[in-house]
Amino acid sequence: MTTILTTTGTSLLSNAVKALSKPSKDLTDEALHEYTVTNLPEEVSAETNSLLKIAQKSDEIVLLHTDTPEGKRCANVLDKYLRNRDWLVRLREIPIKHDEAHFERQGLRSLVNILIEEINNAERQGQKVLINATGGFKAEIAYTTMVGMIFQIPVKYIYQGFSQAITFPALPVTWDTELLLTYENFFDWIDVEPRHQIAVDNRLKSIFDAERIRAFLLPPDTDGCIFLSPAGNILWQRVRQQRREAEEAVDPPASETPISQKISSSLKSVKHHYPKGTLELAEKLATLATVEEITGGFFENTVTPRLKGVAEDGSVHILWADGEKATNLTIRTTARGQTQTLRVRDRIIRPVFDDFCKKK
Repeated sequence: MTTILTTTGTSLLSNAVKALSKPSKDLTDEALHEYTVTNLPEEVSAETNSLLKIAQKSDEIVLLHTDTPEGKRCANVLDKYLRNRDWLVRLREIPIKHDEAHFERQGLRSLVNILIEEINNAERQGQKVLINATGGFKAEIAYTTMVGMIFQIPVKYIYQGFSQAITFPALPVTWDTELLLTYENFFDWIDVEPRHQIAVDNRLKSIFDAERIRAFLLPPDTDGCIFLSPAGNILWQRVRQQRREAEEAVDPPASETPISQKISSSLKSVKHHYPKGTLELAEKLATLATVEEITGGFFENTVTPRLKGVAEDGSVHILWADGEKATNLTIRTTARGQTQTLRVRDRIIRPVFDDFCKKK
């Protein structure tokens, strides 16, 4: 069974108004339902036009609708229409209102969170997930498609004049989440509850990449509070999902490389003038069974050591600093994929790194 997440708009109402030559206030729910059963699905609404080309009777259709009167009304009529044809349907309300400020601050964030929650629930039950982004207004379609791309869920869309749906396939790429992993404490903190601008500014003062992080945030609202932007929220929720998956992943095999050969020759050389303790840290990390190689990288203008991101090839990136200068290190491990590499980073490398930082 496939769960089909369907953004639901008000094309049913606008199409009925046009076809019946009556204003919406004069159209009862009974009249709308009669309109759905006496006209072709392609003519009724964007949802019926797309779903009857996309869905199978064994699929579960989730109609995601706004909490506006028109949105609720259209969703309820479509629910009845599909159920009468023996489709498995479920309604899910999104707290989006006809208010610009609410839409930007809370509406899109709610849409993103509900989509991700539905994706996670379906995947936990072993179900495939498909996003039908045909209905709804343009901003919904844009961010729904973004969720599909980042969470690697196929997105279907059918233009009114098309006879078949087109598919935006799940992209076989890994999104760069290193900044979010590097400063995950900050993103955890701001995601819990609205934070006042003063608190955010004070916290960012001590962060080297403060300006890059601000790109993930919305400007202060009328109450002076700052939220993650919708796009920033999508990426952060993806990181949170990967972290949960990492907790359930298995550890990778041990490396066959001898400990004496795991550290690159450049790190053993004094001519590069690495921060104090660099070689000592590398030697401690080299004793870890899953580590295959440790190499040096570019220097960075900061004095704070920290764990950074991971790569699909099993590499973990860290920044080592001695209070005066800092250098990047790449730890290549036997892990493969983001999930398993995150597990190695957090369960195997982090304890050694944190302990070393405390002692220094």
